[in-house]
Amino acid sequence: MPDLEIKTYPSIPRRINYYGQYCGTDKPNIFKLKHNYPIQDFDYKFNSWGFRDDDFEQYIGKKVNICLGDSITVNLGGPVDHSWPNQLKTYFNIPTLNFGMEAVGNDALNIVYNKLKEIFDIQNVFVMYSFFHRRLINGEFKQDLHCSDQENFKYFLKHRIPNVFECALPGWSYNKEEKQFLSGLEIYFFDTPLYFSDNQEIDRELIDKDLYNNLRGTDWPTFKQFVQGAEPHPDMLTKEFGNFVSDKNRDGCHLNYTANSIYADYFYNQWKQRNES
Repeated sequence: MPDLEIKTYPSIPRRINYYGQYCGTDKPNIFKLKHNYPIQDFDYKFNSWGFRDDDFEQYIGKKVNICLGDSITVNLGGPVDHSWPNQLKTYFNIPTLNFGMEAVGNDALNIVYNKLKEIFDIQNVFVMYSFFHRRLINGEFKQDLHCSDQENFKYFLKHRIPNVFECALPGWSYNKEEKQFLSGLEIYFFDTPLYFSDNQEIDRELIDKDLYNNLRGTDWPTFKQFVQGAEPHPDMLTKEFGNFVSDKNRDGCHLNYTANSIYADYFYNQWKQRNES
């Protein structure tokens, strides 16, 4: 395999030829096991290069479209078919290779991109930029370096990939200054309160208590109150609400199918506009 090793967050290793039933925060909880709920309705499969896609060897030296991003691009927590790269492929007939990497920063995306240029004849690049505070320093992944926004912005501009179709994580991933910065660069990010669709049919008995309490804001209903029917706090609908909801909608860790489709639609329209001009 090509030398694409990038050290990422140490608790989430690269998965070479990995095949399994669950991953990360999508692991089954004790409640589901005790009540005989189905643990999984999709599998995780990573190829020989460590990416969540089919094997890439057949494309070496050929024309390809590549997708870059962090764990949202991987679609950790949900079926790979729901990811925005797969929706570009399935619904918009743009064949893509998914080079999403878990816990990666924008500098590492740039490194991977430059390496891939040596391997493939890249036609189009679709990038979902990650958090500004993530950095690769001497081969080690770092975050929370307490850099100022201006330092982070300067670092991002140094590693921004030129001439690509680009977007950023959903708006709730950034502070006010970061969103203003992205808007000034005309980099699209999804920023409407539709993180999880209205028809998700949340079964509150499937909520993981520990995960709920770890995410819970100070003015959210308690775990007991919410399971018994309390209305969700508005923040719960726009941040990480799906992290503690499971089997009814398996998009449990990042974006759900609906939000991914919005990003896929945005990329397609940008691609169509460039190709028709």
